[in-house]
Amino acid sequence: MKGKVWIYRFLLIVGIGMAAGFIIRLSVDAWKYKMYALPFYYYIIFRVIEFLLPATFLIITGVILRKK
Repeated sequence: MKGKVWIYRFLLIVGIGMAAGFIIRLSVDAWKYKMYALPFYYYIIFRVIEFLLPATFLIITGVILRKK
């Protein structure tokens, strides 16, 4: 039981950290954005795939493990 407590806490912390990383990285992308590059929504889509999808999976898994 004690090991499961650490697993779901770890998953939640990593998921929240990845969501924060998404905000930070997208802010840096906006700051460095050049008009002749790809449209900015491409950057948003890439960062969602890179950060938010895994973060969502980790948070949902952590919540499911917490309830069991």
